[in-house]
Amino acid sequence: MTDPVNETSAPISSASAVPASAAQVPVKKHGVHFAFLWLFVLLIVAALCIGAWQLLQQAKTQQQLVDSLRVQLEEQVAVFESRQQALEDSLNKEFIEQQAAVQANLNELAEQVDSNNARVMALSSSNRDDWKLQEAQYLLRLADQRILLEQDSQNALALALSADDVLRDIDQADLVGVRKLLAEEISVLKVAGIIDREGIYLRLSALANQIEAIPFIAPLGDQNAIFADEEVPADETFKQRLTRGFYSLLNKLGSYVRVRDHGKTINAVLPPAEQKYLQQNLRLMLEQAQVALLRNEAGIYQESLVKAQNWINQYFALNEKASAVLQELKALETEVIAPELTNFSNSAAALSEYIAKREKMAAARRGVR
Repeated sequence: MTDPVNETSAPISSASAVPASAAQVPVKKHGVHFAFLWLFVLLIVAALCIGAWQLLQQAKTQQQLVDSLRVQLEEQVAVFESRQQALEDSLNKEFIEQQAAVQANLNELAEQVDSNNARVMALSSSNRDDWKLQEAQYLLRLADQRILLEQDSQNALALALSADDVLRDIDQADLVGVRKLLAEEISVLKVAGIIDREGIYLRLSALANQIEAIPFIAPLGDQNAIFADEEVPADETFKQRLTRGFYSLLNKLGSYVRVRDHGKTINAVLPPAEQKYLQQNLRLMLEQAQVALLRNEAGIYQESLVKAQNWINQYFALNEKASAVLQELKALETEVIAPELTNFSNSAAALSEYIAKREKMAAARRGVR
């Protein structure tokens, strides 16, 4: 029994042994795959860890950068706030100083206004006569300046008459002496007469413009005309030749002989090249007379006009134009350009003395009150 059993069991064990060896191969293959799977998982986990670590490091770096930027921003804000505060303090200080300066100026202007108001009130307390006395004194000073500086009797006389009218309106008996002196000075000016300096100046200018119209003394003969060859006709007869020669001889004699009645010896006639120079010198004489007129230099004025008359008599032909110029020069020579003029020092001094006396009396009255 034993053998069958073994026989039967042997095939069974042999049959079972074959599949066992065959089954080990898939098991090994599954193990390898499983190992690779774990390795892949580990690699993924490692990669994830490394990525997470890098992300964490980047996050820390960004956080540090943000913290640094925040610190810088806070510092800049603090600096800006400090500068703004300093600027506000400076502006407030400057505004306070300007306000103080403006207030000081306003106070000064207010003081000036008060002072001016006080002066106006003080001036308004003066009576009408005091104002008129000051006006008369000012007019006399102006008249005195016209006489001393400009020798202008016309304007000085008008100013003196105006001052006399002002004194007459005051109607004070104490001013009779002042008005008497002023009347004497006014009468002296009226006797001296009014000098029309503008008119005399314009008359001299008109004469200077007429110089070129006065002809010069013609020369005794034109040598070119005397010795010029006359054109003789080809068919001239003996009688015509004789007549032409006779008239030619008369013309030549007439060019050499000329009668002038100047009443004095005539100097040599200037050549045409120097006639322009003579006219310019005569014009300068008249301009010199104008300057002397404006400067009240009577001697130079008379001398210039006399010299101009002598030149016209000596170098110019005495026709109607020259005679008219000479007559005008003689009339201008008789003009008095520097008469004896008086000033208003006596009447001005008397008026100043009267005003000072009046002020003393007014001050004495205020002291008594």
